[in-house]
Amino acid sequence: MTPPPNGRSPSSPLATPRWWIAALMIFCLHIQSESNFFIADSRAQQALNSLLAAGRSGVSFFYILSGFVLAWSVRPTDTASRFWWRRFSKIYPNHFATFLIACLLLSWRGMEVIDFERMFYNLTLLHSWPPEQGDIWYSFNAPSWSLSCEAFFYLCFPLLYAGLRRLRPAAWWAITGASILFVAVLPFGIKVFDEPFGWSEHFVVYHLPPVRMVEFLLGMCLALLVRSGWWRGPGMTVSIVVILGGMAVAAFLTEEYGLARDAACTVVGYSLLLPACALADVRGSRSIWRARRLVYLGEVSFAFYMVHEICLYAVRHTFGDDHPHRPSVAAGVLVLATFCFALVAAMVLHHVVELPMMRLLTGRRRRASDGGASTGGDGAGQSGGGRVVPAAPEPVTAAAI
Repeated sequence: MTPPPNGRSPSSPLATPRWWIAALMIFCLHIQSESNFFIADSRAQQALNSLLAAGRSGVSFFYILSGFVLAWSVRPTDTASRFWWRRFSKIYPNHFATFLIACLLLSWRGMEVIDFERMFYNLTLLHSWPPEQGDIWYSFNAPSWSLSCEAFFYLCFPLLYAGLRRLRPAAWWAITGASILFVAVLPFGIKVFDEPFGWSEHFVVYHLPPVRMVEFLLGMCLALLVRSGWWRGPGMTVSIVVILGGMAVAAFLTEEYGLARDAACTVVGYSLLLPACALADVRGSRSIWRARRLVYLGEVSFAFYMVHEICLYAVRHTFGDDHPHRPSVAAGVLVLATFCFALVAAMVLHHVVELPMMRLLTGRRRRASDGGASTGGDGAGQSGGGRVVPAAPEPVTAAAI
């Protein structure tokens, strides 16, 4: 097919609403699992558990989407050092800013802040690596543990991408299938091993970066299959139905299988949805994702992810208590207020820290790399055999991913 007139692809801002959905799912998870706004065991809390528990697969969606977008938007003339610097410029300023805010919040609560071991692991983005160290995993700003995994993915990305590009589409299909099977079976199969290496199932399945990189690798292979025209899959409607079905199955599984059970049940649906969305973007199909407000929410989604737990903590300890007794309606209003608080805080972080620091840190490098970038390598057009080959993505800026 020929490129759409607007030249848009998932590397353009149209990809950003997907990040917002992932961030919102994780916000829902934390409202459901960590807030004490509702009376324990009340009907409102039970309803909340049922409605918002699906957010547990948000991290998995985030990792698959990350691999997909990065593989889709590779700059043909880029270098590993430029790629790593853009990734650092994107994530670290927000991480450091929220680290400082978390320190102030913990001090306000009269809790211990100065802990050099936790500070070292947190500030070096290594805090998801120590086995059985929950106080390190969730130190300071708890959601930042996932950045530890992402940092490992980014470190490996240039080598992974170079290796995958040397393979044939049949190998991409094989890796895709093996990755889906691994994610789907791991939460259940890990029980065959009784704490391998003395590590808990939760650490191995949920926190260990090399294990979570399978989802990132899955996203990369999906992007390569779509870009090369070899993807065969349903549209967005069927994909969403498969995701909802997986979430329904996960809701019936017991806590015994941990947080990763949701990833196991939704990995097929997410693997169908992302290529469907990518092809819809390339074809210029009408989509809710093009709504301006949703695009903007996608742009602030990383900042929202980084501040939402801090805002939840602040609201919970300002208006909540260990044994809440407020009516369900009042609790619902408090949840809505928390969301609005987090969204405003995210907008401030995005415009005051994220964007200025990215401009400061990547300004010269971006001009150098964009000046020589091209869209070659995966040319657009109609290939043999009637396969649909999307346009090669335009170079993507750090702000897009």
